[in-house]
Amino acid sequence: MNVLKHMEALFLVAALAVVGTTYASAESYKAQVRTSEMVSVGSEKMAVVKVVGKRLPAATKFA
Repeated sequence: MNVLKHMEALFLVAALAVVGTTYASAESYKAQVRTSEMVSVGSEKMAVVKVVGKRLPAATKFA
């Protein structure tokens, strides 16, 4: 019965634990990204994406 009285506090503790672990794992991911940015691509060709589409007339943009 005592657990039901303190359910809000248990929820807050669990939520803080999740936020803490998420923040910690995000920091380690940022460190991995920083180290992978230092790697050179070399002489490989880079992919180029070209987006083509028709422009909307000015009357339909604001309608």
